[in-house]
Amino acid sequence: MKPEFRPVNVDDHFSVCMAFRRDAFVCTFQSDHGFAPFIRGYEERMRARLVDPRWYYIHIWENDQIIGQLEFKSYSDQAETGYIHLIYLIPEYRGSGVADAAQRFMADTLSQAGCQAMLLTVSRTNERALRHYRRWGWQRVGEDGSLRGTDIYRRDIRIHQDGEWVLC
Repeated sequence: MKPEFRPVNVDDHFSVCMAFRRDAFVCTFQSDHGFAPFIRGYEERMRARLVDPRWYYIHIWENDQIIGQLEFKSYSDQAETGYIHLIYLIPEYRGSGVADAAQRFMADTLSQAGCQAMLLTVSRTNERALRHYRRWGWQRVGEDGSLRGTDIYRRDIRIHQDGEWVLC
């Protein structure tokens, strides 16, 4: 299986984005309590960011089905470091290897944008995500004070000997 990574078409697929965001929120916080204020203004933010070349809103496709979504940007409060806002796969594709392809896609995209590392925030209770990130070598660098029960993780990107961008 080779998933395709395509920019989100907000006009055609905003309801899919909302459904994915809600499920990701529930996976993170075990409830959708607080989702409404969290998501307020999402469509407007997304549309504004889609015209900014530093932002990436990507749907992951398998055949004719959207199976996931990525949201990330090529900057953060750390120099040459991108920030991953969302890695989401529908339940049927979790554990299928698509998340590995998504990691490579984001690393390649961010490295082409001049990043040497990536950051993300993950809930301490999202064991499946934590196992995936640890397997890929993400390292906890601190607590995220803006989201309850979450930590910040970092992953370096570097060039492999054959010239391909890989995660360290």
